[in-house]
This record gives sequence, structure tokens and C-alpha cells, in this order.
Amino acid sequence: MVIRHFLDIFFVKLKKVLSCQNIELKKKVYEGLETAEDYLLEEILSLLELESKKDKIVKIPEFFKKTLDISISQMQSGNVILNADVENEIEQWLYK
Repeated sequence: MVIRHFLDIFFVKLKKVLSCQNIELKKKVYEGLETAEDYLLEEILSLLELESKKDKIVKIPEFFKKTLDISISQMQSGNVILNADVENEIEQWLYK
């Protein structure tokens, strides 16, 4: 999960820089890929595959659709906790 978050951030930053330093950046990425461990390569590949499928329609399994519907309903009714509040609670818990 942490790796996925790191890679998401990495690719967002990568896209921003690509327009300015495309060749140099690709070179750095290729160099990083040469020494990357298999699990990281698999994560990168799955992100690339996901990115290439972003215009395709994805069928959501019924179980997940029901869960999403519940989440959307909770959000619309105001039954939410702000991310900042959650982060504060985690920090208080970690640093007691």
C-alpha cells in the first residue's frame, strides 16, 4: 500500500517534469529500473497497465458496487471524518 502511494506520487511528479526534461528524465527512470527489485517492477507495470486502460469501461463487481454505494450514501449524509482529523488522531496515538 505504501509502495502504491509512493508510485502514485512518483508518476504525478514524473508527468509534470516530462514536458520540460523528457529525455533526461527518461534516462534517470531507465537507470532506476535497472536496479529496481521485482516487487517494485511489478507495481510499476501494474500502474502502466492501469494508465493505458483509463479510457476503457471497467465493470465493477456487484459486491464492490454495493460497498461503494454505501460509502457514497455516507458521504452525502455528512457521515465523514476529514483526512486532517484522522491524521491528527494518528499522530496523537503514535506519539503518546
